[in-house]
Amino acid sequence: MSRYHAAMTFIHTLILSILFSASGSTQDDPLKTLPQRDAQRILASLPGVVLGPDASVPTITDAADWLPLESTVYIFDHPKERKKTLKHVLTRIDRAPGSKPGAGVKGWAVELPSGTTRYLKKDKDHGLVAATDVSKPNAFIIRLSPPEPIVHASSTAKNEVSEEIKISIFDLDSPTDVSYSGKVKCTWTDLGGWKVKVPHGTYGTRLIKVSYNGSIGPASVNAWKYMFLAKGVGPVAFTDSRDISAFIFYNNDTDHAGVLRSLKRASDD
Repeated sequence: MSRYHAAMTFIHTLILSILFSASGSTQDDPLKTLPQRDAQRILASLPGVVLGPDASVPTITDAADWLPLESTVYIFDHPKERKKTLKHVLTRIDRAPGSKPGAGVKGWAVELPSGTTRYLKKDKDHGLVAATDVSKPNAFIIRLSPPEPIVHASSTAKNEVSEEIKISIFDLDSPTDVSYSGKVKCTWTDLGGWKVKVPHGTYGTRLIKVSYNGSIGPASVNAWKYMFLAKGVGPVAFTDSRDISAFIFYNNDTDHAGVLRSLKRASDD
């Protein structure tokens, strides 16, 4: 073979190698089937967590299957700062908000890392919702009408559900005085089944996107967050753990992202 032909063969092989490599890197992108903006946000907050789509993960038909109502302590690592941890504590309480005093109807609350207590309740049309939050660091009671969907489930549910939520924020010391108010359109979207890897293990999950658009008091709200929910477990990864009222006090960033490190249920004792 002449030097010319050898050189041309080498160049041809090099070009094919480059093209194959570029094609392979696209095929290896685990988030390629998501809209680009969603993929970019998840990659920025949860790098290396998503392994790819998982069509075997069932849809959400019973919300409590995807956020089990059991006393549970979840410990999450920050995906970029491993020394930083976040704790979610799901606790059974003696009286469900809105129930008749003395009726013995127990309820559920989750303590968020921000210091907010979020009160959960079941809704036959919407799954698990939150109508009331108490922000202890800011001494506010936050009321949401209608309640915000936390895990949406319904036999007729589409993969996207929107609610315009009226928000009233009251001073803890004077719960009849409105400190802030506003309206936010909350859109809850199921983005399908995804395989994820977190410190606690590898899970098939449903990817849930929640977006907020509106205003609360002086704050204009245009924000979003993503949750990966595993059946029988609950959240195993998320980009943001804040409640709606936190948008007044903090910018939308990745400080509150988490990947599951451990969980302990009361039944494990």
